[in-house]
Amino acid sequence: MKILIMKFRNIGDVLLTSPMAEALATLPAKPEITFLVKKGTEAMLTGHPDIKQVMILPERQKQESQWSFLQRQIAFIQQLRAESFDISINTTEGDRGLIFGWLSGAKRRIGYLKTTDKWWRKQLVTESHTMRAGRRHTVLRNLDLLENIVKPQAINVSIHYTPFDEMRVLDLLKQAGWYQEPYVHIHPVSRWFFKCWRDDYMAQTIDTIQNQLNLRVVLTCAPDQKEREKLNSIISHCKTKSIDLGGQLSLKETAALSSQATFFLGVDSAPMHMAAAVNTPVTALFGPSGTFDWGPWPNGWNQLEVNPYPKRNGTQKVGKHTVIQQEWDCAPCGKAGCENSKRSRCLEELSFNDFLEHVLLQQ
Repeated sequence: MKILIMKFRNIGDVLLTSPMAEALATLPAKPEITFLVKKGTEAMLTGHPDIKQVMILPERQKQESQWSFLQRQIAFIQQLRAESFDISINTTEGDRGLIFGWLSGAKRRIGYLKTTDKWWRKQLVTESHTMRAGRRHTVLRNLDLLENIVKPQAINVSIHYTPFDEMRVLDLLKQAGWYQEPYVHIHPVSRWFFKCWRDDYMAQTIDTIQNQLNLRVVLTCAPDQKEREKLNSIISHCKTKSIDLGGQLSLKETAALSSQATFFLGVDSAPMHMAAAVNTPVTALFGPSGTFDWGPWPNGWNQLEVNPYPKRNGTQKVGKHTVIQQEWDCAPCGKAGCENSKRSRCLEELSFNDFLEHVLLQQ
């Protein structure tokens, strides 16, 4: 049996589909599993022992003509159909996954639909699912699509890196003056700044970890100019010197760094999910997004009907992981900051002392 799974979202979203591969691999006749994802997210799944291949959705290149792009798309669809998939699974409610599932030629096509969906979308699937109402973690929503195929046991999110990734991280740490002492990995930024905490409070946190917990802090950010500037601002508020690897690591190297950390501290971001995936204790700050949807996944969780983060907001601890969020009526709002202002009061007004009391002193 050959199965195609599609996730056309961001890095963290793609990583949270990995439990689907592990669950399907438990079938008596282990299927060949292929994932189809957007370019730039494939590192979340490559190297997974239960995934045969990861295919990348074609994107139009700069200065590429529409005709040339169309030709590449047709060639890709032919390649997709040549795989002769038995089942296609679209993990979101978007059009592209439904269309590519149909184009794949799979006879059994599974996907999320709304009861009010357009007639043509309903023709693209043979087994439609409606997303469950209420608080349900993204990992569980992905696994809901497998309910007629397999029932997962222990549910694990995993990311796989190589010994070369580990060696490069060690080399960079040593070059930065690390002498094999315990360290904390802090990734204080997100591509969406309305998910970030205040720079001065994050700096105070870094100083406290290094002064009071006697742990080195290793800082990271994406190789993005705005994230680099944000990290520079945080560092400028610090009174202690941390190890700055901002913009220097690949995604898999970032996971390798987290795997050896005493704990990970950050905000709602892909590196937060990656740290949880390598079983490092995570402390995460949440603002406009729901912990019940996106909290760091506790590997080994085996209750399909129970959300590991059942509360709407507030501090929650599940296994190794702790999330902290204001207990405000408006949190989480699911918006790009307060009224889509790109600023989140629930994070800006989360005091350093409250954070210290709830999280740091428990380490």
